[in-house]
Amino acid sequence: MLMVSSAMAGSWEICDLKVQVRDKQTQRAQLQTRVIEAKAQGQAECPQPGSALSFRPETADYQSELPRRQWPKPGRTVTVRYRYLDGICKNRGPCRIEHFSPLQR
Repeated sequence: MLMVSSAMAGSWEICDLKVQVRDKQTQRAQLQTRVIEAKAQGQAECPQPGSALSFRPETADYQSELPRRQWPKPGRTVTVRYRYLDGICKNRGPCRIEHFSPLQR
């Protein structure tokens, strides 16, 4: 008799980051930011204040990217929800799936 154990799905880790927008990088279409403050939920590993982040902002449901005209402007300080899931990616091994979504306040 073959016993099969069930796989456990990972859970998303969440950090709310206060970032200052530095620039919109046109070559890779990413927002350039610097972390000012980080608040972890649970055991999440948040980027440290002072670190630089580059990302493409997503909608609150993480289903699509925000249109560029809705990206925060350089010089603004915004709060971004950073979510990640560590796991094993097909053909790549260990990886981290990341999402960044500006929060409306």
